[in-house]
Amino acid sequence: MKASSNHALVGVVFLLVGLPLQAKGACTNPNSILNATYGWQIEEGLIAEGNTPKPKAEGFFPIATAGHFTFDGSGNLSGAHDTDFGGAFFRFHDSGTYSVNSDCITGSIVIEGGLRMDMVITDGGQEIKLASATSGRVFASTLRTMAAPTCSASTLSGKSYGYATHGLVGTGIVGSAFPRTGGLLPFSDAGQISFEAGGSVSGVDNVNIGGVFTPGLPITGTYTVNSDCTGTTTMTIGGDDRSWSFDILRGADQIIFVTIPGGVVWAGTLTKE
Repeated sequence: MKASSNHALVGVVFLLVGLPLQAKGACTNPNSILNATYGWQIEEGLIAEGNTPKPKAEGFFPIATAGHFTFDGSGNLSGAHDTDFGGAFFRFHDSGTYSVNSDCITGSIVIEGGLRMDMVITDGGQEIKLASATSGRVFASTLRTMAAPTCSASTLSGKSYGYATHGLVGTGIVGSAFPRTGGLLPFSDAGQISFEAGGSVSGVDNVNIGGVFTPGLPITGTYTVNSDCTGTTTMTIGGDDRSWSFDILRGADQIIFVTIPGGVVWAGTLTKE
């Protein structure tokens, strides 16, 4: 689906692998230092309903995002991202521009539709912090390099990952035993997932939904990996559909994901065991 000015929400930060921070004024061609594909994620963010210029607290709804962007070294970017808007899943294709300042530390991007994000490069270029600079959108994000040059099922085959995440689940899709406030319940969980050689996934999840803890929920399903190092799982956790859209980061040491089924706002990071 093409991102529009009303729906496309992107948060991007820039990771400059191995690049030492330079003194202010030292960059002769700052944009050229970004010339690769990167994964990015918003684990939790808020967007104002109706894009009002002065939104009120009750006018926000939650979002979670995972995606990837390619920077061409000349100030242009392209990519795709999957976003969960308050429990509804959307897939977008993206284009825009970016600008690294002459200090090689700060900069900004502008995505199609005029959405702007400002960035600060930290830790010698190993991690970059981003904050939304667009009215009505509250989020922060980090960008890390994607696995390269190409991926397949063998990229994940035989690997196991651990995670500890949190999110929101719609009260209409959980049992009556759970306490509820408004339309969404907070949850947190921690677990382990394995990607088997035959294309299956297995694992266990321990979840606390609205203060009710349920340990040992089985994870079962399948996975696919695309050549661009994106992929999906089709899986259940404790019998409920909790499929993911994911991006594999450099070395396959980490995977970022966002959930696909409706009624759930959930994104997180898997770290290889």
